Amino acid sequence: MIKSKFVKKVLTAALALSLVMAPVVGVSAETVSGNRPSVSGNTGAPAAESGESEGASDEGGNREEEVVEIPSTSMVRTGGEYRTTTLRGAYMSETFEGTVVGTDKDTLAAAYGVASSAQPYIRIYDISETNTPAAMTSIEATADAVGGTVIGAVNMEIGSLENGEFTLLAQNGREITMIFSIPRNQVREGYAYAMISVRPGGTIEILPDLDGDSATVTFQTTAGLGAYAMIAYPAA
Repeated sequence: MIKSKFVKKVLTAALALSLVMAPVVGVSAETVSGNRPSVSGNTGAPAAESGESEGASDEGGNREEEVVEIPSTSMVRTGGEYRTTTLRGAYMSETFEGTVVGTDKDTLAAAYGVASSAQPYIRIYDISETNTPAAMTSIEATADAVGGTVIGAVNMEIGSLENGEFTLLAQNGREITMIFSIPRNQVREGYAYAMISVRPGGTIEILPDLDGDSATVTFQTTAGLGAYAMIAYPAA
């Protein structure tokens, strides 16, 4: 585990860059469906809505378009049991097979003042140096400071959905438990895992893994917008 004093030194030395992220626009209850842990065609770019393939033509020459369904739920196996996310959302990460909200939906809604006519909602999608350079620069610098390697990174937006309109919840509020699966090809003996978060304004934190499962990282954060990267570093 990364020692807290060392984390403070890392955070002091880390780059205080503004967070430059392009939030998904237009994802509504009507455009998200399915129950798959991942969706193809979204790596490195947030999908705004159901995508279209080149499609095939019918006998009349009309083009048939294939709609890509965005998973509205996600599941992970941790502690010997399967956990399903508590929030409906747009689970678009291809890097992490499972990204789960562990905090009870009603508890989260009450803590953040979500109206009874709305529902808590989450959007998760992969990011890279190409589409989120400032956040990734901060992530890489922080990972290097602890001798870690970045496995993958996502933007995560925790908000509310009402009548198809998505609104971010306040960034400061009750802690929310998240569980991310570790990619199978990144599970290595002698290594520990953690998450780095970069929030709007350049606030950087290292979030320790709270579970004892070698296949998942459990961490706590708050609502709103943030970039999150999983890192692997040599265990003490």
